Amino acid sequence: MIILVTDRLTLRPPHEADAEALVHGLGNLNVSRWTGRVPYPYGRRDAEDYIARSRVTPQDELMLFITFGGELVGGIGITQDELGYWLAEPQWGKGFGTEAASAVTDHAFTAMGRDRMVASYHLGNDGSRRILLGLGFRETGEDVAFSRARAAEVPIMRLDLTRQAWREAKERRR
Repeated sequence: MIILVTDRLTLRPPHEADAEALVHGLGNLNVSRWTGRVPYPYGRRDAEDYIARSRVTPQDELMLFITFGGELVGGIGITQDELGYWLAEPQWGKGFGTEAASAVTDHAFTAMGRDRMVASYHLGNDGSRRILLGLGFRETGEDVAFSRARAAEVPIMRLDLTRQAWREAKERRR
């Protein structure tokens, strides 16, 4: 079981008791609209299914919940070398996204042995753009992807992070 601890956050595996907080966070269209895989509306069954899937995550993938003061405030993970995350709306602008994403990318390049990671953000999601660029990700081009919450194709920006770019970004942040 992987648990990552930062200055303010604990990133830990999902628990069955998290279902209600998960529904509350992702049941907000202001949050789910910026994701690709999260449906809207997001209900109890969606949360329970997600938590059940987290128990069978392959060794080379990661599914963690972001907690602050014991409260679930978001989720973050790596699926097929792709970093993805979300934060409950009341937590936006507090630096939690950067803190969590930094911990997970560090873990990916050190403990998981990744040489490269990818990510994407929906165009217009300036918060995610800042987080990813700050971690050293480089924009590789616009594309479109299906958003379950919007039930439509949406424009996205794809990004790439190499081990070297990750090291350089870590050095700049010191």
